[in-house]
Amino acid sequence: MTEGPTDVQPDEARSNLLIAELVADLRPVRPIPSLRTAVGGILGVWLAAAAVSLFLNDFSPERIGGFAGWIGPGGVFTGLGMMGLGGVVAALALAAPGRERAARGGALFAMLGLGLSAGIGTYLVINGQNGVLQNGSGIADLTCLLIACAVAAVPAVGVTMLAGRAAPFRPLVLVIAAAAGTAAWGAVTAQATCPYGGLRHLMVGHLMAPAIGALLLSLPLLFVLRRSDRA
Repeated sequence: MTEGPTDVQPDEARSNLLIAELVADLRPVRPIPSLRTAVGGILGVWLAAAAVSLFLNDFSPERIGGFAGWIGPGGVFTGLGMMGLGGVVAALALAAPGRERAARGGALFAMLGLGLSAGIGTYLVINGQNGVLQNGSGIADLTCLLIACAVAAVPAVGVTMLAGRAAPFRPLVLVIAAAAGTAAWGAVTAQATCPYGGLRHLMVGHLMAPAIGALLLSLPLLFVLRRSDRA
């Protein structure tokens, strides 16, 4: 015995009602930029924040020239830049599934930068070199760390808001990578205006910036990420 149209209609009505309820709960899809575009945008934000910091802290090109003649600041400068780029790439890659390979590559690049900076510091310690400029004080260390974190805050929030537009699947790792990476870039900015070049200040006031940035900025960034994801 075949079912007539009247037997099918109730099932179809229930199905249509269920579909309508499911669709009503869906949020509109928000477009996310490509990884390359996102990294370029965050790099631009950091450069803008760095320009403001350099202006406020009386940047002088002669200081960069002085650093170039000493392996310590120049090498740490490069290592911090690598850590920054790797951390930002890893954070943005963790914002959407399918970018796991880029996330691993960014993390590896950041680790190479850390290894370069740590290796140079170890070399200087073994060879008894404590720097050619003033060592600086604890206040100088704190000042450079605060400059690094202040410069990092703007691009770090940018990374987090971009991630919130996508589907971050490891949010805590994402915000730690964003905080540490942008703080490394912030330390590059601080070093460009720093009059101290002693080894202790270099290691504490500059190389420790990514760790301090991750410690101070991760929880606020996690809050921003959750708010952006709900928006």
